[in-house]
Amino acid sequence: MSWSPIHGQGGTTVNVAALASMFAIEYPSHSLITHTQLTYSPLELLFGKGNYAKGFETSGMTGLERLVKSQKLQPNTVRDYTETVYAKRLDILAGTKNKSYEQGLIEAVLSNATDAYDLLWIDAHSGSRNEITNNLLQEADIVLVNLPQNRFVLDRFFSGADFPEILKDKELIILISSYDENSSFSIKAIKRLYKTKLPMYPILYSHQFKDAANHQLLSEFFYKYKENRKEQPAYDYIYSLKAVNKVIAKKTGLYSNREDVDE
Repeated sequence: MSWSPIHGQGGTTVNVAALASMFAIEYPSHSLITHTQLTYSPLELLFGKGNYAKGFETSGMTGLERLVKSQKLQPNTVRDYTETVYAKRLDILAGTKNKSYEQGLIEAVLSNATDAYDLLWIDAHSGSRNEITNNLLQEADIVLVNLPQNRFVLDRFFSGADFPEILKDKELIILISSYDENSSFSIKAIKRLYKTKLPMYPILYSHQFKDAANHQLLSEFFYKYKENRKEQPAYDYIYSLKAVNKVIAKKTGLYSNREDVDE
């Protein structure tokens, strides 16, 4: 589950989209990516799934809502309402335009999806005032906490002001978004300042990735750079994603005995 204590600064959506894409290319597993916004999220648009964002009646959460209401939803039927990002590796489940959606819709869909996929990637609503977010934080196996390289935000999170009680016993991975390697607020400095031993990783800034996101070409971007050779312009960015995915692969058991999978 990808989450941030603040809105608009943590990179919650772009980070989970990038990690899920890279994971799908690297590891032999079938994943689903979706979000909890329901009525609006840029997630679909990042992958160029604009029609889904507009809300076809037979796709995404809109289509599944009927099955939830009639208690006919089954794990295998969830896939019928998704769209493929990478064949047999990554599917995306879009939201709905229905602002008065069925209560418990997301929870019911994700409960069934758990049996249909190896891994679920969830782009969660930021903050701790959303009931669905809190419910899913409680159920998540791993929470990716997205933070900017911003002392005010970091102060509030590590002081406990923006650290929900529900996270205290969870498996957390801290992601520092749009990471500037030349900043004095490095990963080592952050860990030292806040005296934290939580696993923390940088997600580097990449203008190539940003351009791909703006042009709704994420799936093409990651396929293009999947080999990640050092001479490629997005090498450092891709490398930072791979480092996080190695940890996720190990913690979820979804890796093929790779010697390079470590914490």
